[in-house]
Amino acid sequence: MLLLLIFGTFLFAYEVNIIALSGSEVYFDSKFMGTVTETPFTIEIPDDKPGYLKIIKPGYSNFITHVELLGIESQITAEQVPLAKLIFDINVDSANIKYSFLNQNYNILLPTSNEVDIPYNIEKLIIEKDGFFAKELDLELKPFDRENLSVTLIPIDEILIESNPSQANVFVDGKLIGKTPITVKRSNFNIILVEKEGYLVKTLKNLPQDERIVVELEKGIELFVDSEPKDVGVFLDNEYVGSTPIRGLFPTGTYNLTLSKLGYESKDLMIELTQNGLNEYYVELNPSLNTISFLNSENYEFNIDGKYLGKKIDKIILDDLPHFVRIISGKNSLEFPIYRDFYDGTESIDLNKLSTVNVYSPHNTLVSFLGKAQKTPAFFLYNMLNNPQFVNVRTLNRTYRALVEPSNSVDIYTESSFGSLFITTNVKDPLVYINGQYLNSKECFGYPLKPGVHTVEVRKFNEIQQQKVTISSGEKSFVHFEFDSRVPVKVDFTGEKYTINGEKYTNTKKAFYLPTGPTLFSNGEASVVLFIHEPMYIDLDKLFRGL
Repeated sequence: MLLLLIFGTFLFAYEVNIIALSGSEVYFDSKFMGTVTETPFTIEIPDDKPGYLKIIKPGYSNFITHVELLGIESQITAEQVPLAKLIFDINVDSANIKYSFLNQNYNILLPTSNEVDIPYNIEKLIIEKDGFFAKELDLELKPFDRENLSVTLIPIDEILIESNPSQANVFVDGKLIGKTPITVKRSNFNIILVEKEGYLVKTLKNLPQDERIVVELEKGIELFVDSEPKDVGVFLDNEYVGSTPIRGLFPTGTYNLTLSKLGYESKDLMIELTQNGLNEYYVELNPSLNTISFLNSENYEFNIDGKYLGKKIDKIILDDLPHFVRIISGKNSLEFPIYRDFYDGTESIDLNKLSTVNVYSPHNTLVSFLGKAQKTPAFFLYNMLNNPQFVNVRTLNRTYRALVEPSNSVDIYTESSFGSLFITTNVKDPLVYINGQYLNSKECFGYPLKPGVHTVEVRKFNEIQQQKVTISSGEKSFVHFEFDSRVPVKVDFTGEKYTINGEKYTNTKKAFYLPTGPTLFSNGEASVVLFIHEPMYIDLDKLFRGL
């Protein structure tokens, strides 16, 4: 009976023929089955249960496969790949090593020895650690090789900055922190500059979410600009680059070079920066400054070119364009245009004593007042005592008698069949049309129109704006057009704080993109209006001292 059982067991044993390297140890479901001495090497599985076959040989990859017991025997060829040893020099205590081999994914915890054996034909592996960016390595190994790998994992709150060429200086918010390659914290900075002699400065503001960024540095062309006077603002294509004398590196190309200084006429040049060009410029600016100072302006509200600027304006710096001023205090109202040389060198206006006589006519009628003559629309400034008084205004055919009062404007209409229109805008040299007819921009203050509804159209920067306006006989109508137009302005100031159009700033040197049109600057003691229509450099210290 015992022999029969043994014979029966032998009859039902399952044979597995193994082709493997000599000296390999064979295990089935963790049970040692023998050592390969020749191929094929045959093992017998005494029951009919499937399991895992594992073949091990030092220096080679382990071979593991699942064996299904079908039929009475099977043949398995073990794929055994020579190993290579990786020795890691890594900046973290522990990490996971991931790679794929024979359609299997492996995740190995890096041992304390920092040594890992992997099949030599692995071409890529990934190193991971929580809180750090994963690192992917490309490998070119040989059988039984020993490879030393230096690996730096970057924390997710840092970024590695590299440059081409390398060894460029890295500044974080103006402070030099080292040379590339270098890691920096992602937070707690506004701007990063990468600089290297002979190359253009590269600015980094928004960093990618990767572990590293490679900054490609571009060789620059040296430009030198000097001027008379000195300390003139220099703009390239409307971007402030410094003040004269200035020497800097810029990309090759054609630029619009603008030189600007308060109190002088700006100058524009088209220049071309080339590798073989001279690239040096010396520019003389012509003085040009007209200033109107206002006395007793504390209780007067100013509206200039359709923009409300507030009370207590001390000075207006005039430019080459006409502007319209409306000044109101309670029931008192002053309305008059201002532009360079219009007031025969008038430097100050006492608002408590000023009156204006404004004459409107449907034709360009010559009008005289106190020995001065203008064509309508005519605007005469009259400084008077505190008491109202009568004055005479004459045309060729008639004399008009008007009662003038301090801090008020008086309007005279030569006929009752029309009204006058005032058109203001914040841009320079717009195209203006009334009812489809072109209107010279110099005629926009007090233009005569018949009563009724009229269409006013203003064009600038390929933008067209239209408004309907109702004109009444013997009355003024105002219409304003505001365009989204901004220009660069560089401001220098040594005081503690200043305001621009009511917004406070504390930086002593700052570049802005300000809306064009009248702009109010104040240091808390004095307020000055400038008209900004082109790149401008402004020294507020000199401005507030009175120029």
